[in-house]
Amino acid sequence: MFKLTNYINILILCTLVILVVLFGSFSHISTDLQSVLPNSEKKELLNEFNNLKSTKKIFLSVEGLEKNALEKIKKLESSFSKIEGVSLEKTHENKKLKEYKDKYKVYIENIDEKSLDNLNITKKLEEIKSNLLKSNFSYFVNKQDPLSLYFKDGSFKNLSLENNHLSIKNKGYISIFNLDSSINTISEYERIYDSIEKTIFSEKDIKVFSPIFYFVENSRIIKSDVNKIIAISTFLLILLYLVILKNVKLLLNTIVTLVSSILFSLLLCSFFFDKLSIFVMVFGISISTVAIDYMFHHFMHDYYKEKKGFNKDVFLGMFTTVGAFVILSFVSFDLIKQFCYFSIISLLFSYFQFAFLYPKIKFSQKNTTTKYYKLYTKVRPVYVISFAIILLIFSIDRFHFDLNLKNLDVNNKQLNQTEKYFSNNLNIQKNMPVLLKAKSIEKLIENARMLKNKYPNSYIPISILIDEKSFLDKNLLLQKINLKDIKDKLDKKAMQLGFKANYFKDAYSLTNNKPIYTKESINDLGIELIHFKDYFLTYANLPKDKIAEFSKYDSIVNISIKTMFEQNLSSIYDELMVYGTITVLFILLMLFLSTKDNYLLSFAYLIFPIALILSLSFFMTFNILHFFMLFVILSISIDFGIYLGSKNLDKSTYTAIFYSLLSTFAGFGVLIFSKVNALFSIGVVASVGILAITLLIIILKRPSYDS
Repeated sequence: MFKLTNYINILILCTLVILVVLFGSFSHISTDLQSVLPNSEKKELLNEFNNLKSTKKIFLSVEGLEKNALEKIKKLESSFSKIEGVSLEKTHENKKLKEYKDKYKVYIENIDEKSLDNLNITKKLEEIKSNLLKSNFSYFVNKQDPLSLYFKDGSFKNLSLENNHLSIKNKGYISIFNLDSSINTISEYERIYDSIEKTIFSEKDIKVFSPIFYFVENSRIIKSDVNKIIAISTFLLILLYLVILKNVKLLLNTIVTLVSSILFSLLLCSFFFDKLSIFVMVFGISISTVAIDYMFHHFMHDYYKEKKGFNKDVFLGMFTTVGAFVILSFVSFDLIKQFCYFSIISLLFSYFQFAFLYPKIKFSQKNTTTKYYKLYTKVRPVYVISFAIILLIFSIDRFHFDLNLKNLDVNNKQLNQTEKYFSNNLNIQKNMPVLLKAKSIEKLIENARMLKNKYPNSYIPISILIDEKSFLDKNLLLQKINLKDIKDKLDKKAMQLGFKANYFKDAYSLTNNKPIYTKESINDLGIELIHFKDYFLTYANLPKDKIAEFSKYDSIVNISIKTMFEQNLSSIYDELMVYGTITVLFILLMLFLSTKDNYLLSFAYLIFPIALILSLSFFMTFNILHFFMLFVILSISIDFGIYLGSKNLDKSTYTAIFYSLLSTFAGFGVLIFSKVNALFSIGVVASVGILAITLLIIILKRPSYDS
């Protein structure tokens, strides 16, 4: 006989699938760690930094300096350049930049004033003349600085030209490619990555690296790991229902409900957040299995077979758990908000289906044989609570919080080694990328030159330009050392020694025209400058060991994800403590109102799992996901504390709790097998929490009315 109630669940799922596809909810899921950062100006600046062309390079190196190595790198250059959006960076300098540097060279370079003390123009010119006459080959004469008055630039010592091609000294040839500034999405990164992999598939003795490779490889590793975990979790849940409950109809409906709850949460969260971290998705999928607890308690107490009233204990458990997430959702931190919103929507959706829809669908219950063992029941709750408090005191003393978000990401060892190879050989391993900002272009250049003088080994492209203040200060210095007189003497002596007229006309040229800049004119020089809100921005690489020093400057934006995460978490530390305290007080109040006479028993299920989890601080450092998972275990413990402290406690309750623990492990515990640190962090806390609850069920003294 056709019953519409039997198909409501499927209809709801189909409707949600259509809505999720129509609104493109899946496109909001992000594997980028940046998605967990709160929306702020710094996050916007990080996005601007990632859009800079100079931050998107592809480095190619071929081992060896022999003829076949040169032929190989030229062949690869040709193949790479055919990939849409990839272009070979020319070794010759930007023409307009070269003209600018020639015109303002005396203002750009730092003059070695000590060289002026014993300056002998005649001797210097005679040395140049002698070398020109004696040399069998062409002899290079620095016509812009024949007297060697400028300080030498010692950057990129490891790079040289070999057979007219850029090379790493004594190692091999190197080529650098630029990515088009329009290449900004993960799909475009994947297209370029796959094209390069296809090109180098059969090649040996080569190394290729680009920062975008991290996006592609880590994203694929995470997705593969997530799919594997979901498959294991689904298999365990199906096994649980088929082998233990032996009810295919209940199995199919429960899977439909869980999938629907995830899709419904994703749909609504996609309206609240532009980007939803994939870790939130995994966490949400896992927490949806906690909702199975509601189904078990209704099913084991015959709510789906007989017409019964309202299950107060299950409602109180759900209300306390959801209430805890509601309170935490007020914390102004996107990662926490995403976790909370997803959990609230998923749990409420599942509860309403399990509590109100399933009794209408009706499920026949087969007799399940459960073995009951005589367990040790002599441990009183007060002893467990006392032990937990002592363990908490010692654990908190060892507790250390790791704010480095990179430690949650994939440990891509092979790509890390390739990056290290290029960093070491390009002398950039000791620097870190930052953004420079200022209200005007003049001020930006002034700040850049100040930083370049302070940190000579830093890489600041815009510092090559002259600001008005530097131009005027340099003119005063040039007047002081009488450079014009030195220039006149040089020209005069050169003529006397037989050099052609105007042979050194480009040397020490002076001008009264200070440079004027626009955003377009600087970009034409090959230096990236962008306008963001009221600021002009450019990039730089400053020494890592001076981070504490240069972070004090307002004009420098540290775009490190780790630093941004630390700063944002520190900024919400007070409210996190406030809402955390309110959450704990709310849970304690609900426990007291729900259990009253058996309050200590229920409280033991709350404090013992927390103490056991925090004892992990003896062996590991806690991160943000450990911390948040602690609240999830807290939520699960609340449910069990309420159920086991209830006066309606019976064997069906224990059986339901046993099945709930198994399903919770299927949802959360399997994450302990993940290779992704973020997922492993969730899994290890879940496993310890489940172990703690199981241990309490075995050893804790039962209430007097529990036969």
